[in-house]
Amino acid sequence: MKNPFFTLLILLIAVFSSCQSEQAKKQYDAIPENTNKITVTEAIPGSTYTYLNGSNGTNNIWVAIRNQPIEIGKTYYYTDALEMKNFHSKELNRDFPSIFFLNSISEQAIQGKAIQGETKMSTSPMMKNPAKKIEVKMNTKAGVTNLSELFENKNKFEGKDIIVQGKVAKFNKNILGKNWIHIQDGTDFNGEFDLTITSKEVVSVGETIEIKGKIAINKDFGAGYTYDIIMENATLQ
Repeated sequence: MKNPFFTLLILLIAVFSSCQSEQAKKQYDAIPENTNKITVTEAIPGSTYTYLNGSNGTNNIWVAIRNQPIEIGKTYYYTDALEMKNFHSKELNRDFPSIFFLNSISEQAIQGKAIQGETKMSTSPMMKNPAKKIEVKMNTKAGVTNLSELFENKNKFEGKDIIVQGKVAKFNKNILGKNWIHIQDGTDFNGEFDLTITSKEVVSVGETIEIKGKIAINKDFGAGYTYDIIMENATLQ
């Protein structure tokens, strides 16, 4: 005859093991797919960015994040990373064969996109519209160049300071030390309707602005950023 106490003990152990296994599974399932991470082994602060070296679980990588306190040995999670190859950091005077620029990091696992590869942003026929076309209705003011005229006569405006106006379709802050503004004014030339502008100004998507800057064509910033036409160092009017 089996010992009742021994049988009960076996059942309790089985139930406990099952609970532990289910708890571990829930913890594992709680970590979203496509979550990128880095366990930091080195942190180099710069004037604008903090450069982090560490392991993503498979490889040793470098990432850059806006200056903030970082704890060596801690694992941080991130999304929407942009890889830049053969990147030269002016603030560190150092070359990185590969580095990922991050919008933000978290101490908790977060759901997001997989790492993006090196990206070419261009107004060439292959990638003419970096921003989605939005509905804009406005009258062109005196002294303001509309975008269709600008796109049609790129060479004419090269190197000139002009004023444009439009609604902000996209805004990215602090990339390569610049703020990146996309505006549209409702005009279009052969499918070109969105002007990229670099500036220190801070604007909001949907805001209507008037802005002045110098036009450059065939501009290559390196790290995959090339533009057929761009307005640089612009200031709000």
